[in-house]
Parts: sequence; structure tokens; C-alpha cells
Amino acid sequence: LDSSKTGKNISKVPLLVDFTDDYYNDKSTEDYSSFPEPCNKEEVHRPMKVFQPCVLSIVFAIGIVGNVLVLVTYTRYRRLKSMTDIYLLNLALADLLLLITLPFIAIDTATGWIFGNVMCKLIQLIYAINVYGGLLFLTCISVDRYIVIVQATVAHRFRKKTKLYSIVASIIVWLVSSLFALPHVIYSRAEKRDEVYLCRMIFKDGNKTVTVTTATHLAQIVLGFIFPFSVMVICYSLIIRTLLQARSFEKHKALKVIFMVLFAFVLFQLPYSVVLFLENPSIFGKEMPCSTRKGKDFAFLVTSTLASIRCCLNPMLYAFIGVKFRRDVSLLMKDLGCITQEQYAKSAYSSTKRFSFISHTETATTLSF
Repeated sequence: LDSSKTGKNISKVPLLVDFTDDYYNDKSTEDYSSFPEPCNKEEVHRPMKVFQPCVLSIVFAIGIVGNVLVLVTYTRYRRLKSMTDIYLLNLALADLLLLITLPFIAIDTATGWIFGNVMCKLIQLIYAINVYGGLLFLTCISVDRYIVIVQATVAHRFRKKTKLYSIVASIIVWLVSSLFALPHVIYSRAEKRDEVYLCRMIFKDGNKTVTVTTATHLAQIVLGFIFPFSVMVICYSLIIRTLLQARSFEKHKALKVIFMVLFAFVLFQLPYSVVLFLENPSIFGKEMPCSTRKGKDFAFLVTSTLASIRCCLNPMLYAFIGVKFRRDVSLLMKDLGCITQEQYAKSAYSSTKRFSFISHTETATTLSF
């Protein structure tokens, strides 16, 4: 049944990909002459049962390895001396927690929700908190790099307090993320639809539905794209201007890192944010042609799946390209017995000859290769 014909609204708001009632055939005997046409979305549903679990499985495997390496090396060898260390550690933690929810989402897509109502609320909460948290920590990293590179004098003046500032900022990020994730735990539940349980945010029809749905969409769009992207563009634009004024020929390598960061963010977050905007009830309303509903839902499913790729890219863009991080990984491999002392020494010597964009005494941030 279309959600407009039921007593409840199964919202597209959840960060978990959802298949609403009208994904399935409408086989009841009710007179639908006054309702929108029934819409069979099996052609959308069927391929996503394969596509989404496959993509999420790959993202999960790569992301777990990358983010665990970041967590282990930063806690074991870095001792969290700088703002960047603390932000990268929190970013890896947020991505790791988000990755843990992906197998549940894949199973939900393939077979329906089989884990009960409590787990439904828990997974929705964990996913939402760490999506918001991850994006806000990316924002913090861009601000930190701006301060250290462009405002080097200010960074040096407050270098003894930077660790405290970054801890306070991290606590604020987690609190804000938890606050904006509350609707996901309040309104989410497992409900049976056409013999299949679905874990979704479900509202009763009425003005409250439109209000909460619109507010949640707006929060995802603002915190999930507009705010972090705006801050990143401003900070990195000022960093680029500073780099262009530098005489070092190595500045071009740092510029490549900046463009990769911005390109990856736009590539995976912008399409999802645009689709979320179009999911707002006030854009299309409930009544729309079946072809429009199919296209909109297909776009939602694909873009929300691709947005999860960011979890396994973050370690590559923000840590793996760093000389210090690669040296720490080599040290970890040596400590685990995976490589010999001679191999480690050779690797460490090679990495020190590579370019590291900036190291500012105790307040270090890098755009490095």
C-alpha cells in the first residue's frame, strides 16, 4: 500500500535505506479510485537486494581495516599531542562505529529486519550519531589546518592549550550529533509490512509528520553537507592562497591533497544531500506519478549507499597519505612480527625522504604524501 492510504507514514528520513509500503504490490480489494495509482516498485527493489549488500560489504571490509589501523597507531604511538591527532582519532572512531551498522543495513535490505525493535532503535541511533559526528570532525580538521597553516602566529601563541581546545570541541561534536540523532531513536521501530519486518522511522499522519520529517531532512542536509562543505571550502581556499604565495615547489603536492579531499566529499555527499532535499514532503507531496516515485526512490537507495563509501576513504585521505602515519604502520608491523627490524629501518628511512607539508612544533597538522 502507498503510505498515503495507511494510518501511518513510513518516512524516507532514516539514514538506513528504506523500502516503503509502495515498494510492494498492492493486492487488497479496497476501492482506490480516490487514491494515487498503485505502484509496483519490484523493479527497484530487486536489484537493490544485490547492489546494496555487495557495496556495503566491500565498504565494511576496507573501512574496518583502515580505521582500526588509525585507532591503533594513534593510541599506541602518537600519544595524541596535537589537535589533528585528536580529531583524526575521533573521526576514525565515528567511522568505525558507523561501519559496524552496515551489516545490519545489508541484511535489512536483503531479507527484512530480523533483529527486533530494540536493535532497530539502537542501530538507527548509532548510524545517525556517527554520520553527523564524522562530518563535523571533517569540519574540525579543516579549521585546524587553516589555523596552523594560515594563522601560524595564533597557533603558536595558543599551542599549549590546543589539546584542551580540541578535547572540548570533540565533546561538543558528540553532544550535537547525539542531539540531532534523537528523532531516529524516538520514532524508529520494527514494523511488519507484507510479511516482512522493516526498521524505519514511522509517524502517525498529520501535521506532526510533515514537521518532524522536514526538520530531520533539514538537519541531515545542513549538518550533512551545507555546513561542513561551506567551512571546508572557506578554510581550504585560504590555505590554497597561502600555499600559492609560498615558493616551495612541493606546494603542488599539498594542493593535490586539498582537491582530493574536497572532490571526495562532493562526489559522495552532494548527490545524497540533493536526493534528501527532494524527499521533503513539501517538494513533491504524496501524490505523484509512479515513474517519478520509482526514480526518486532508486536515486535515494543508490546515493545513500554510495555515501557510506566515505567511511573507508577518510583513513586514506586524512591519515594514510601522511609520512608519520605510514612510519607508525611500519613500526606496528615490526612490533607484530610482520616485518624485520632491517625492513622497518629501510621503510623509515625512505619515508623521511618524502615530503611532509607542515610540521609546527607541537601543533602539527599535515597535508602530506
